[in-house]
Amino acid sequence: MRVVPELYCNDIDVSKAFFVDVLNFQIKYERPEEQFAYLTLDGVDLMLEGLNSGGRKWLTGNMDLPFGRGINLQWDVSDIDRLFERVSRLAPNSVYMQLESKVYECGSRQVEQKQFIVQSPDGYLFRFCQDTE
Repeated sequence: MRVVPELYCNDIDVSKAFFVDVLNFQIKYERPEEQFAYLTLDGVDLMLEGLNSGGRKWLTGNMDLPFGRGINLQWDVSDIDRLFERVSRLAPNSVYMQLESKVYECGSRQVEQKQFIVQSPDGYLFRFCQDTE
């Protein structure tokens, strides 16, 4: 079973540029006429859709900024230092939480990971992580 989040965006071009140019996602495919893009990074997929597209919308309430309140999406990445350097250089204002090392209890053992959080142009929080063991 897979989970592929689909995130609504105020401006699909701004959001797509952030994910592709800053976070280094790749475009698997897109439908520009529908303001839709399907992206991937390190084996994890993500869909973006413009709020002004003509497609169906599954919205349970008003879309007020910042979007995604109450959730952060975690991505395990293979080179967190390189990604953090890239984000810090290309979009420093998007860094919501600086790169840190944190120890978490996972059942009967402790796991240390490096992590940082970015906020997308629409306000979604993405936590990028890499185990240090």
